[in-house]
Amino acid sequence: MTGAGAALCTVLLASCTGMPGQQDGRPPVARRSGTSDEFDVLISRQNGFHYPPFLRESPAAPEAQSYALRTLSELGRGARTRLSAARVAEMRQGALESSPLWGRTWLVPLRQAGARTALGLGDVVAVEKLRTEGGWYVDPALGDDGDAARLGATWAALAVLRSLGRRGASRTAAWLNSLARTPRPLDESAALACALRLLDQPVPEALTAIAAPSTHDWATLTPEVRAARLNDTYDHVLIREAAGLRPVIRRRSWEAVLRAGAPVLSYEHLYFLVHVLRAAGSPASVFTPVIERLEGERLADGTVRDSHSFVGNPDTSLFVERLRALSGRPLADPRLVVALDRDERTGAAGQDAVERLSRAALRRVAGGGGPPPPEAERLCADEAVLPATVTERNATRWQRIALDCADAGVRLAAPRVVPWRPDTPDRAVAAATVVVGMTDAGRRDRVPAWITSDRLERWARHPESFASVYDYTLVARAHAVLGGAPDGALRATLARGVSAYKGCPGLPELFQVGGGDTACDLKTTWGVRALDRQLHGRVGRLTNAAGGTGRRAEVW
Repeated sequence: MTGAGAALCTVLLASCTGMPGQQDGRPPVARRSGTSDEFDVLISRQNGFHYPPFLRESPAAPEAQSYALRTLSELGRGARTRLSAARVAEMRQGALESSPLWGRTWLVPLRQAGARTALGLGDVVAVEKLRTEGGWYVDPALGDDGDAARLGATWAALAVLRSLGRRGASRTAAWLNSLARTPRPLDESAALACALRLLDQPVPEALTAIAAPSTHDWATLTPEVRAARLNDTYDHVLIREAAGLRPVIRRRSWEAVLRAGAPVLSYEHLYFLVHVLRAAGSPASVFTPVIERLEGERLADGTVRDSHSFVGNPDTSLFVERLRALSGRPLADPRLVVALDRDERTGAAGQDAVERLSRAALRRVAGGGGPPPPEAERLCADEAVLPATVTERNATRWQRIALDCADAGVRLAAPRVVPWRPDTPDRAVAAATVVVGMTDAGRRDRVPAWITSDRLERWARHPESFASVYDYTLVARAHAVLGGAPDGALRATLARGVSAYKGCPGLPELFQVGGGDTACDLKTTWGVRALDRQLHGRVGRLTNAAGGTGRRAEVW
């Protein structure tokens, strides 16, 4: 569709599927020159920062999900899902919040893939309420009642109804046929042809006479024009298919586009290309890169993630740099500096004081070191940012900001610490946080005397007492920093406290949050690896011996 209709592009039923959308147009993400590490998989194609690893276990949004599942199905990959009822309800809610009509079309492939509750008979009633007396359908989300919007909404409505075993009204067919006498843009013609087919109506010859868009000038086109050319070619194919005719396109040219674009195209445009080339008769081998990409994004429940849409942030990249530092890898990363520059140039950088400090720290570390940035010195001296007095309640905030200050190269003044008794798990974590924060900031000499290894030892021996693996590593690190020597029993406890949480799909060396949360987490991984380094590799050896991934401890 044109205008507002194109903004809510959708997957539709049968071969008349989808509407034009926006192409991201970004080039593939550049890696650091001459280097690669385990965190390259977390580089965001959206902004160049690293994204949190838990996103890798999150399914794509309903619209992207629908295109991916439709592509897998079209390529014979058995796109079956095993979504929980709660996840289906969540996807349905998100889709309908976007649009009561177009959102339902995104749910059609989910239902066809096994999520039967994604759509039901109640949706037939809801869709029919959107039909007007004139026969066309109106989607309230579009805010446009021209022919383009009416055609798109009608196509979508008929697709939803057909997927649920219903057909549209005769007056809808009459309205569509009345439009077929007037020449109209290619995307409107495609919507008209597909809508007629969904009503088992013939497609007028005038529509099928539209020629396929040319590809001879592809190399000279901008990304935006290339996206429009693909959309037009897809529309041409839909019209021909709706009329029962084979499309005539330059297959070899589009095969070359698919070879180059398979790793980076949006799911929407990936589907467009696959559908165009399958209709043109391309051999199965052409689609191998598409299958490899989509299968690589499959989750355990059969849905797919959309890692191309994951947005990174400086705080996550800063934890990546901390993990690189622990393993002795190079920290200089010009790509991160470019990402910081782009955010500041485009106004995407947040103005919150803590975020500004995190950005300053990342710029210094990724930029190869050097003196502290003046802004970081100002922020770390501001008591409204970095508390000058640490209490049981603000210890976590103080440690986080103190660590950013240390990464920014700022020498911290030791804070005043109000004493408390570490006689509960939470209070023990708060005390351990002070010890670890002082140590990481280079002020081990200012750890309060009332925090001792003896007071923390009882907690170091009971990892099950803590809400997360990270909290436990804080206590274990503080116990060791203060001179606690792990005996055989404590070494076994350390292994038990972390080994069960090692590894996530595609990220075997990272650690899960714990406490019932199976998401992988960089902060948790940093806590475990910092503890391992502090104990001269004992945690790594014990973790593997206790039944972790079985990999050699040297990978730590």
